[in-house]
Amino acid sequence: MGINLYRGPKKFILLMIVLSLTFSIYEYYKTLQFALKQPSDIVNGIFLTLEPIEENKIKKWQDLRNNMGNLSRLGEILLKDTPTPKSSNGNYKILVWKYGSTIESRHLKHFTGELIDPFSYCSVKNCDISYKDEDLDTADIVIFHLHRIKGLKDIPKRTNTKQIWAFLTDESPHHTFLSSKDSLEAFNGIFNWSMTYRIDSDIPVPYGRTLLKRNPEFDMKLILNKRRDVLVAIMGSNCHGHNHRWKYVKELQKYIAVDVYGGCGPMKNACPGHFKADCPAIDQYLFYLSFENSNCDEYITEKLWWNAFHKNSIPVVMGSTLQTYEKLLPPGSYINVDNFANPAGLADYLLQLNKTGDFKHYYNWKANFEVLNEHGYFRSKSYHYCRICQSLNYNIKEPKIYNNLQKFWSVKESCHQAWDDWHD
Repeated sequence: MGINLYRGPKKFILLMIVLSLTFSIYEYYKTLQFALKQPSDIVNGIFLTLEPIEENKIKKWQDLRNNMGNLSRLGEILLKDTPTPKSSNGNYKILVWKYGSTIESRHLKHFTGELIDPFSYCSVKNCDISYKDEDLDTADIVIFHLHRIKGLKDIPKRTNTKQIWAFLTDESPHHTFLSSKDSLEAFNGIFNWSMTYRIDSDIPVPYGRTLLKRNPEFDMKLILNKRRDVLVAIMGSNCHGHNHRWKYVKELQKYIAVDVYGGCGPMKNACPGHFKADCPAIDQYLFYLSFENSNCDEYITEKLWWNAFHKNSIPVVMGSTLQTYEKLLPPGSYINVDNFANPAGLADYLLQLNKTGDFKHYYNWKANFEVLNEHGYFRSKSYHYCRICQSLNYNIKEPKIYNNLQKFWSVKESCHQAWDDWHD
């Protein structure tokens, strides 16, 4: 048995094809008209041709960074993207004291469940990592994770004076300790090096970095798939914040729709997991509220580098100072809440950008700059152990000790008022 195909007169078939095409064109026209008159939930394919950043703005950005002093050799390399020198001869041993396993999932497994060589994408590979107490006397550097230690009782007796002891914290000064009952001052005179997100640390581990492209892409084109009905999103699991960020969000929602993902809003189940997996649901928003939990110098986390920049969303920032954002982020790439008198003013501005299409100017930086995610969240690469190894190879190892920790690392020295305190 075969398949019977209808084979009518050729004129009839031709007529049916013409009618079908006409109907398809009519339906496409109606859809297009609707999209132009009334934004749909998602308007696919916003085509942008990027305009190069003006040379004077690039020079100003470079000058700001060149004036950042007191940097280690590694800090200079990371900030200015200078070529890395040759590694030292021999191998180094890194000991993470007591709590190495608590940061393993992020920094050695990237939340994949499998160990990943942290030096495979590093400029140096001559380091070994240990969690063993018996390596205390032989390790070249001992890392103390301040967020996890339970106080001075966790600090061992020091017998090797040639060793480098470094404190590590990825949190702002507001959250240095998770459970220590001893104050920061109690740790004066213990550590030789610092390891924080700040670029002036001995071992800088910023959540992300900005680099000037060696070969600008002046003809670069960008296609955005963004919502044009609800423009703004934020995701969070910490529903508090010393900077009163959620109070700002609540006030902003009076003037513009804001979708809240994570444990602090109605869309609790829209994302697969906290830090462990990406949240594609927030990809579709034109603006992302990169609001940190603290207003502290250089505390710029994955909320900006991943949730905004990585997803081609325009970050609306709260956390660091105006000057710090100018130094660390690409010029013209973000919107700062500190430039507006109140949330109503910010809402008006975002709505106007959407209405006029002027939001496109916030993407021009991509022709001249690139940003890197280096935090290890959402299965991205973590550079923490790479940076430790690089510091052992590159930094000057002159005798040094932090006798006044609170001068370098404290709320008083590094953090600032909440938005509704200084606006009052």
